[in-house]
Amino acid sequence: MIPVALVGAGPGDVDLLTLRAEAVLAQAAIVVTDASVQHLARRCAPRAEVAVVPDGRSGVPVLLAAARGAGERSVARLYAGDPWLHPAHDAERVALHQARIATEPVAGVAIEVAVPAMAGIAVHVRHLAVACTIGPVEAMPPGTDQARTLVVPTEDGGSAARMLAAAGAAHLPAAFVPVAGPDAVLGALIDLGHVVAPTGPCLLVVGAVVGPEVAAGGRHLQWDPLAAQPTGGAWADPDGAPVASGPVGHGAAIVDAEGGPGGCR
Repeated sequence: MIPVALVGAGPGDVDLLTLRAEAVLAQAAIVVTDASVQHLARRCAPRAEVAVVPDGRSGVPVLLAAARGAGERSVARLYAGDPWLHPAHDAERVALHQARIATEPVAGVAIEVAVPAMAGIAVHVRHLAVACTIGPVEAMPPGTDQARTLVVPTEDGGSAARMLAAAGAAHLPAAFVPVAGPDAVLGALIDLGHVVAPTGPCLLVVGAVVGPEVAAGGRHLQWDPLAAQPTGGAWADPDGAPVASGPVGHGAAIVDAEGGPGGCR
């Protein structure tokens, strides 16, 4: 039996898929994929059977069935981001091991590091941050030290921001980086206690690494939660004009506590 390839898809941009990942997908007969990166599976494995599982959820039954029924055909499991940072990876790897099915790791670009970087935020800058903690908001250490970067993947940015503010991080610089697949527009805010958060999946980055360079290198936009968009909101220029979305890494936006354009404090 050919080992099941556990493949990282990166943030969802085909240009950020590794050459090894692209080669594995091109040879795959069956691809089990996260919903948010299924476009990469269909593009890079056009002849494969594609099974879609919800983002962040375990696909153990589907993956085991695919591996057992594949025979000498190749199977790939495509994860958003990097497999080792994916919440379903460990359970799926263990299940395959227990079923005596070999696996092949294929690293991917980590969303938690790459997407903030493309917004102008390097989560680890030696003279600003000596450590970086990545995880759900309930697992974060108290946000009182700006020398520790916190990176929180979340579906509810407002709730995550309020929890960190209550834990002592309200005084620290913070940025939202919405994650919306290959056509994301990036944005940032700086007041954890008074947040109008973008809807949908996003990263909340907290710490000294969110500095003036974010404002200098990005576009100054504000989030309009009432805009008529499928996501329930849209980025707009300060004068209210809507902004078309562009590739991941398009730019950063700074807003103040009232939702208007502002700069880092």
